[in-house]
Amino acid sequence: MLEAQEILAIWQKASVPALSKAGLALKQFSGLDFAVTESDVTVVSWSTMAERLKRIFTNPLYAVHLQAVGLFQAHILLVFSDEDSQRLASALIGEPVELPLDSMGESAMAEVGNVVGTAFLNVFSDIFHAVWEPTTPRLLVTTAEELTQEISPGTTVLMTEAMFRVTDEAVSAEIVVVPSFTR
Repeated sequence: MLEAQEILAIWQKASVPALSKAGLALKQFSGLDFAVTESDVTVVSWSTMAERLKRIFTNPLYAVHLQAVGLFQAHILLVFSDEDSQRLASALIGEPVELPLDSMGESAMAEVGNVVGTAFLNVFSDIFHAVWEPTTPRLLVTTAEELTQEISPGTTVLMTEAMFRVTDEAVSAEIVVVPSFTR
């Protein structure tokens, strides 16, 4: 059986095609000119990632959470600043939205998480010849501190710094994949 580090190393290589697939899926879903690219993909300890989130995000932040069930369980988090969430939701809805996001803005963000998370899982499924089923995405309006409390600091995660480009907007996000192994 593959170990966590081996799985994450494979997923790290798959992040670029997964983000490309996510951009295409978002373009088809929204009808907008969408692209998703990465600027950095690393495998780090959760505590390193937690410190990074605390350093780059002011409160509140918006995080879309999906759980993936398949060969093994994984959690996928798409983390956006409140301003980037506002810009992305506004671009998707086609009109300015206010903060905090209303139900329509929250729904738009959850759908972005659903499309991106599913694209990641489809690429991973092809590589491992296994099926992962995503749960319904949950949008969390939280702080970096609260978001990072639930996961053990010793956990190893895949962190992708992503840039979402839609129409004239550029929105940055952190995509975190947290595998959960049960033996």
